[in-house]
Amino acid sequence: MRFAIGISTLLLTIFGLSACQKTPKAPDTPQADSKTLRHIETGDIVGSVSIPTGGFQWAAIPYAAAPVDNLRWRAPRPAHAWEGQRQALDTSVRCIQRARSADIYDDLGDLVGSEDCLVLNVWTPAFEANAIPGDNDRLPVMLFIHGGSNVWGYGGQYDGQYLATRHNLIVVSINYRLGPFGWFSHPALRETALSRPDQSPNFANLDMIAALEWTKRNISGFGGNPDRVTIFGESAGAHDVASLVALPRAQGLFTGAIIQSGYFTSRSIDVAENGVSEGTGWDFKGTKAILAALNPPAALNGPELAAFMRDTSAEDLYVASQEAGDTEPGGPLIIADNILLMAPSLEAALDNPGFATVPIITGTNRDETKLFNVTNKMLVKNLFGVLPRPRNANHYALQAEYESAMWRARAVDTQARRFNAAGNSALYAYRFDWDEEGSFLGTDFSLLLGAGHAMELPFIFNGFENFPVGGGRIFPKSRAGERDALSQAMMSYWAAFATFGEPGRGMNGDLPEWRLWGEQQDRLMLLDTAAGGGVRMSDEEISVDSVLAKLEQDTRFKTLKDKCLAFLGVKGWFPEIRAQVAKFAHAECKL
Repeated sequence: MRFAIGISTLLLTIFGLSACQKTPKAPDTPQADSKTLRHIETGDIVGSVSIPTGGFQWAAIPYAAAPVDNLRWRAPRPAHAWEGQRQALDTSVRCIQRARSADIYDDLGDLVGSEDCLVLNVWTPAFEANAIPGDNDRLPVMLFIHGGSNVWGYGGQYDGQYLATRHNLIVVSINYRLGPFGWFSHPALRETALSRPDQSPNFANLDMIAALEWTKRNISGFGGNPDRVTIFGESAGAHDVASLVALPRAQGLFTGAIIQSGYFTSRSIDVAENGVSEGTGWDFKGTKAILAALNPPAALNGPELAAFMRDTSAEDLYVASQEAGDTEPGGPLIIADNILLMAPSLEAALDNPGFATVPIITGTNRDETKLFNVTNKMLVKNLFGVLPRPRNANHYALQAEYESAMWRARAVDTQARRFNAAGNSALYAYRFDWDEEGSFLGTDFSLLLGAGHAMELPFIFNGFENFPVGGGRIFPKSRAGERDALSQAMMSYWAAFATFGEPGRGMNGDLPEWRLWGEQQDRLMLLDTAAGGGVRMSDEEISVDSVLAKLEQDTRFKTLKDKCLAFLGVKGWFPEIRAQVAKFAHAECKL
């Protein structure tokens, strides 16, 4: 599924490195430092000192028991205690997934990680053990849920030390079960459940709730305030954040939510089990087809079938779950199970949640789909096999413009109206517009990538220096001044939201005021450098129909075929609005 593509995968493809790169030696494990000795509910842990900030870091802390053997496809159980001091140093722990080009210390395509992966990472400013903030001085907490189409990624990929030390925060990142291990619906599993939560197929969402419960119980030992926790995530992680906002079981565990390039789609039990074909929804194989690929004995009953599935090797299960012609499972979505997600869909749950929702920031990047379109052979050709060029620069830009506008209409404007109608007035929105990438041998990354999907992440985590490949070309030093200023502003807004419950004017009160959606006719904050117009509020509001109407009337397309391709692209990204797309598209488009 296209959401699984990462920036690093793209860059390695661009520079022709995927096929010829040698697996480099992984960096040395950080050294344990006695200053970081802390006590949590399961025992003593020792972390390390982060470089270069000097803050403290603890990696791979178990927040739940390993979901293996009889615990596969069950709600998470409490983590086991240990004797002595546990060294919490390894940020590479991950749940089962295929190694991608971003995983530069692994061989591309290998199955990496394990089912024993329910761990989290913590970053704090440098506090001596006798000076940890307490009582009213405890620090706000930001808990990050990584993206990767819910089939790839891990919390240790993201470095929280800069947010923590610059803005006096505690930052947590988590792992959660991925792919068929995290979302798997089957009658045999419900029949053999040991509890009501075990009956839910949304095991990964239960993992996230368990991580939040761990944070509630333990974060004060690091100086964090368990009553001031903000969850934030990007892409699939943002979808998971939106899901947590809607789940009754998650309420009271966080006080704010930031949804970065999210989506609000869900699946029914029927679709989760029987699948859906491309064009009628986000194509998904279905768990019954996955089980059939494992070829179980025909006579197995419910308990025997559940035991067969739990005895299946992780590799065999992963391979059986792969989509046709792909090496990865289809991207999971939260399942409306009437256990965890009580409403018929995620959006229906948000229409009438039955409880007060927390303050929310939701936003997208102006050119979301360029990250994916750059690998689309219909839109891009590769000079000498490695240097991408748009086949038609005008059409390339226009297609991404409408696909990305529809992403925004679905993830920002529609949701803002939904939350406001449900009585949630604390809704803030943004659009990330930075597009000042460099070039390489005539390849213009500003055109190819622009403000593409996930491009805001280095701005939030100050990740420019450690960008895996091509960072000097994507983020040229000649433009570093304004880029870094925008990064500082965004980090300040995110931290202010976590600290005060509103982004306001940032932590120091020196930024343009970020107002609520609809306040003084404003809608969303535009995040850009001074050269691109600066950080500023906009009164623009869009909808699904307004985007389609604009596309219908747009005279910038050179041919009807190009316009039809744009309609087809919008429909491909958002099959749930296919009827609306057909209403506006020209009859000759044959959608």
